[in-house]
Formats: sequence, structure tokens, C-alpha cells
Amino acid sequence: MSVHTTLIVEWRGPLTLEEIESNPEWSNGLYMATGRLKYERSASIQYCGITEGSFFSRLRYHHKVDQIFREQRFWLGSVKYPSEVSRHYLELVESMIIYFWKPALNERKKLSSPKSITLINRWFKKDNTPRYRQHTLCKDIEDVISWDGNLWRLGNLQVYDEIV
Repeated sequence: MSVHTTLIVEWRGPLTLEEIESNPEWSNGLYMATGRLKYERSASIQYCGITEGSFFSRLRYHHKVDQIFREQRFWLGSVKYPSEVSRHYLELVESMIIYFWKPALNERKKLSSPKSITLINRWFKKDNTPRYRQHTLCKDIEDVISWDGNLWRLGNLQVYDEIV
């Protein structure tokens, strides 16, 4: 039996490339590029990737991101659990997102199912305040996605300041 891994990722966005450039300290994590490709009518998640360096350095001349012509925005994700972030964990999350949502510009990792993993997504605005409602661009991404090797389990979490 394989080991089941649980990861928590905090996503911030949507951000422009200019906003990412003005924060060179943002690094080591996941990114989702959203927007519209030629002839598309609505924006959607187009690409998911990882970087161990600066987000801006990775995205500035990205070979796939350049294909997003309109409404180009980015979501930056950092792994919060486990606390020791390694490329291995970044790749686990990337594999799950690509396999499950199949972003248009990702070519690899769409065909083979990910390893056994539970991913908890937490969503934040640009200023790091929590999102109480899902942003329209990420409305199809569940807050909790779990794959045990046989079955998917999905769900969204309610966000509260405090329980009354």
C-alpha cells in the first residue's frame, strides 16, 4: 500500500506580472496562469507549474504563458504543510492539479493519475486577506481534493471569522 500524503497550499491572487515583478522575494512554489487564449470567449486556468526560484524570473519569458493573450493573471501558491517544502511536494500538487483540471497549455501529467494525495487549497486576495467566496476564475477548483488511488473525494470549505 502506498503512502497517502496530505498537503496544504495557500493561493494568492489574481496578480498581474507587474505585481509579481515588484515582489522579487516571492519564490519557491506553484503558479497557475489564467486568462484567454486566441478565440476563447472566457478566461480560465490555462497552465499550472512550479518553481524553486523567483516567480517573476520563471514567468517573465515563460514559453506557455506567452500564449495567454487576454486577461492574463496569476495565482501563486505556497505549500504551508508540510513545513519542509521540497520539489517532491511541489510536483505532487502540480501533478494533481494538471491531472484533475487538465489546463489547456499543460501537455505532460494529464494522462497518468497522481499519487495518493489529499490537497487542501486555501484562497487569499492579493493583500493576503482570506477569501470568503471563491474567485470566479478558480470556482471549479475544490478546496479539498483527495485521491486514494481508486476514488476521488471533493469538497469546499466554509470560511468564517469566528464560530457564533
